[in-house]
Amino acid sequence: MKKLFSLTIIVLLFSIASVKAQSYSTALGGRIGTESGITLKHFLKSKGALEGILAFNNHSFNLTGLYEVQGNAFSEPGLDWFVGGGAHIGSHRHYHNNHDDYDHTTDFGLDGILGLEYTFSGAPINIGVDWKPELNFISPYEGFYPDNFALSIRFTFGR
Repeated sequence: MKKLFSLTIIVLLFSIASVKAQSYSTALGGRIGTESGITLKHFLKSKGALEGILAFNNHSFNLTGLYEVQGNAFSEPGLDWFVGGGAHIGSHRHYHNNHDDYDHTTDFGLDGILGLEYTFSGAPINIGVDWKPELNFISPYEGFYPDNFALSIRFTFGR
């Protein structure tokens, strides 16, 4: 997994032809994957964005905040790479021996993100795929979770 991550970073860094201003300032949509929910991305400057994700999964929810750096990938118009990090907080319904006995627990941890997104030039739509590993500090599920992948589809605003 570490070799794949390192190779992906190297490919992304060497494939950047130029970093241009984004074709949108804000995007809102859905996220489908390991944790599905709602995603909102807003650019603070041409290469830096904040992304908020409200995700739901198996009697739980997480609110994630990320700062992302973004640039053009493979010299293709509309295709961008992004990489960043942030934190999450959430709540789980934690079941004990049977499904009649449970309590609510709080999650807190750090997140990374790495992905590609494509913004259509003729329509206000953006599609992205990403890998968002998590490191949980406070949770009944403490530890590193590298298996968080998703597809996001958003409407773009402020072109």
